[in-house]
Amino acid sequence: MNGQGGILVDSLVDRFQTALYTFKRSLESDLLHKLKTQITAPQMFMLHFVSRHGACRLTQLADKMEVKPSAVTVMIDRLEKSGYVTRTHDTADRRSVLVQVTPEGIDILEKAMLERKDALARFLARLEPDEVRTVTELMEKLAGAGEESDPSALRRPGSA
Repeated sequence: MNGQGGILVDSLVDRFQTALYTFKRSLESDLLHKLKTQITAPQMFMLHFVSRHGACRLTQLADKMEVKPSAVTVMIDRLEKSGYVTRTHDTADRRSVLVQVTPEGIDILEKAMLERKDALARFLARLEPDEVRTVTELMEKLAGAGEESDPSALRRPGSA
């Protein structure tokens, strides 16, 4: 960035980045504490992705999370050990492993979404109603109104 305006924008970008990171960490910490589970935020993201898209290959998950397949394998091992996912071989390609969310995985996701909503409500309670509306509209604009986090959108195993 050039000139005085560029310095101001750089400063605002730094402040926004710090605030966003701090908010995200606070929200995740609050959520994981309330759930009383050893599941991590990336594992929760993975559960959410699989629940929305149905059975997924490990390579799909690695691509989506922008990590190596070996990192996904470690996360899936832990989720499987907790009973939140199962692995099966793809009937079309026995070399491929598919991951699917179990009913227990759906239950923890639904609980997490409700807890996250409660945590967000507590954070937003610090603001005036007009500020909440403004922040929400700005976040929607920045996010491009991405995927909703509606618990009813989760796919239960065996559902179409």
